[in-house]
Amino acid sequence: MSDSRALLKSYLLLLVCVFIWALNYITRQFLLKEFSPYFLSALSLTVISVVFLGWAFATKNLVRINRKEVLFLLLSAVIGLIANQLFLYQGLQRTTATNASLIFTLSPLFTAGLAALFLKERITWRMAAGSLVATAGLSQALGLSGFRFHLGDLLILGGTFTFSCNLIFVRILSRRLHPFIVTVYSFALGSVLLDPFVFAFSTINWHHSVWIWMLAIASILIAQGLTNIWWNKGMQTVGAAKASILLNLQPLMTMLLDMVFFQQTVTVGKILGAVLIITGVAIGTWQKEFGKLPKGKHTRKQRGGARRGQA
Repeated sequence: MSDSRALLKSYLLLLVCVFIWALNYITRQFLLKEFSPYFLSALSLTVISVVFLGWAFATKNLVRINRKEVLFLLLSAVIGLIANQLFLYQGLQRTTATNASLIFTLSPLFTAGLAALFLKERITWRMAAGSLVATAGLSQALGLSGFRFHLGDLLILGGTFTFSCNLIFVRILSRRLHPFIVTVYSFALGSVLLDPFVFAFSTINWHHSVWIWMLAIASILIAQGLTNIWWNKGMQTVGAAKASILLNLQPLMTMLLDMVFFQQTVTVGKILGAVLIITGVAIGTWQKEFGKLPKGKHTRKQRGGARRGQA
């Protein structure tokens, strides 16, 4: 296969991932009509932890961890996974999939700010300018007046912040542990901590049709598992910076899907806001390699730079 065909195939693979992530916002809103947000949160953590633990055990990748790593894994499980899932599902009950996708687009800026605060990374003028443009775009897209958020949008904002926190925890843990092992342990801890409360204090209706259960499991395994593998595979050919450009198409895809499935009106103001958000994120996360064609093998930093880890 020629280099151009391989590059085209990788771009198509990345676009499929972005489409699936956009579609998953719609799927989650549909599933929330059948399941409680607490049960869906627990189900997501449990399914992924079981599959990943089985994979890690079969490939003999399980390793010992020290006390400091246990602490950060607990933070990742409680803040980055449990709180993130609860914020996300509670928010999707109260706002649109389009709003949720637009707000989550701010995650790279949140992550950059947290990295500057806790990892002593430098805040650049691009980050500051990008944040201002993206904030203006969010205000325009959500129709805010005096920055008065609706409850659902605030919950999604909380989900975005906790997701960004988890990226920082993963970066710290990945100094010694492989990112896959960090994911395995954090999801397993999250499941162990959340499941008992969900089963003890919430009413669970098990009498759903088979296809509803299949949709829930497929949403978890495909949108939160398989697509991450595809994304990393496509990113190795395209490069982390260029892959992140495609990721910015997700809010627009979600907006169109929201219009098709839930008849949400797509206004000029919302489209303009989406464009401003994407522009602000692009400015704030600009890297020199945007203008370069990837050659040979990427460094570890490049391979991990645009890893999705979708919430």
